[in-house]
Amino acid sequence: MTSQDNNLLRSLGFLRIALITLALLNCLFPLLAIAFPLLLEGDKHSFWSVLITIVAPVNAPLLMVVTLFDYIMSRVRAADGEGAERLRYTTIGRIELAVLGITLLVWIPYFSLKLS
Repeated sequence: MTSQDNNLLRSLGFLRIALITLALLNCLFPLLAIAFPLLLEGDKHSFWSVLITIVAPVNAPLLMVVTLFDYIMSRVRAADGEGAERLRYTTIGRIELAVLGITLLVWIPYFSLKLS
């Protein structure tokens, strides 16, 4: 990890890193269900079954909304800032848009199959 990467992580802040990490981890659960269908078989109240079929789908829209709110706030801060501060919040906004895109790519097919 270079010093520039370390500086970017430091500039993101703990809460933003936690939000991005949770959103990306939440995207892994439907992929786990596809890769390992045995996790959903058997006991309907097993840890993995509940996590994949109940907890993760409920958290997906919540994490998307919170990430979107944080993106909007980073855009506001970028509009108010100048120089390095503007660049910092623009970079944060791009990272959050990428996370939102990944989340949408993973969860839209999941919900469209469940709701149809």
